[in-house]
Amino acid sequence: MDKPVTLILGLGQLTGEAVARRFADAGHAVIACDSQAKRVEKFSDNLRDKALVQQEDLHTRIGLKNCLAAAIEAYGHVDHIVSVPPLPPKTALAELDLGEFEKLHVKSVRGAILTLQLFEKYVARRVEEAGDTMGRRRQLGTVTFVLSLSAHQINEGDFADAVVQHAILGVMRAAAVDLAPKSIRSNAICALRPRAENEEPWLKKRTPLGRASLADEIAEAALYLSLPSSAIITGETLTMDGGRSRLSGIIDEFDD
Repeated sequence: MDKPVTLILGLGQLTGEAVARRFADAGHAVIACDSQAKRVEKFSDNLRDKALVQQEDLHTRIGLKNCLAAAIEAYGHVDHIVSVPPLPPKTALAELDLGEFEKLHVKSVRGAILTLQLFEKYVARRVEEAGDTMGRRRQLGTVTFVLSLSAHQINEGDFADAVVQHAILGVMRAAAVDLAPKSIRSNAICALRPRAENEEPWLKKRTPLGRASLADEIAEAALYLSLPSSAIITGETLTMDGGRSRLSGIIDEFDD
């Protein structure tokens, strides 16, 4: 049986690399795409034994088609997509340039929708070519979005990130219903992203576990959501916030 193939769309600062490593270690063939040339160059070196890395625009039809085509050319098929959308710069409502924000918002939502549309069409073609044997599988593909915690919980002055992340979360949830009859699952991970604690002085006191999610932990969660053992899970959000959503107030025992 062919090994599973995972396409990663967006490398982020640490998360995409961690996802690529974890999926490769689990026996997946991995290809990762990012729109930034410097990031692609950096991670090509870091991941040369784990994954193929290439530069593509992740918000246009042609760019995303190129990503799928590259994976199919290299490995013959695609089973899973892990999308790590870029985080908008921290921007408060009062500081927002509406014209620029509209471009950012549309770009992010378009990328999420196009990813799901193109993958749905690809899976349908694959089933048609393979016949009934493939069509009887519990899952034919998965798409997992890795989002910031702003999709659930909003920090003061972070209006742009909250709106964009929430919009992508809405796309995931709506798509899960449409794609479920086709055995394609769509889920999300909302996590306190890995950050230096000196950039987030509130983090320990606001979070019972006292830290952000580690990139390796996010990668492990993404792998779980791709497995046949999670085939009943779709339209769900795995929240990795160290218990922050359950805490009322702050924890004084933690030092800043």
